[in-house]
Amino acid sequence: MSILLRAHMFGELVKAVGGVDAAAAAIEAVVGHTVSRGTISKVQNGHSEVPYAWVTALENATGRHPFLNMRSREVSGRPAKSELACHLDMLREATEGITALAEFEANPDDPQAVAKAYSELADVHDMAGATMARLKGLMGVRTEDAA
Repeated sequence: MSILLRAHMFGELVKAVGGVDAAAAAIEAVVGHTVSRGTISKVQNGHSEVPYAWVTALENATGRHPFLNMRSREVSGRPAKSELACHLDMLREATEGITALAEFEANPDDPQAVAKAYSELADVHDMAGATMARLKGLMGVRTEDAA
């Protein structure tokens, strides 16, 4: 998991708990010492690693568990439990699609490159389409109404 992804997830936990001051208070209650608000900001911006104790404190305080869920998926190899595609699964598929497309662009006469690009982009298309259909349902849009 990249530091920027961890920073984003940490930042969302900070928002969910009520901001930097609330996050610092939640973390301090768990770790037993003062936590610099500046360091929390550095972590949110990807300029410092996310301390595990801080993650645990904020996940427990918010009831949201993005780091725990991510790690569980990594260890088990299972997809997200949501009916919607997990944004991280979508990111992985999109990255694979872009990489395959770049390989095709570098070797447009290679039939294997063409086939791989098509296959990877089909995965992206299928995942995005299924997710969009589910979102339409959640918005109350019937399939025949949707354009």
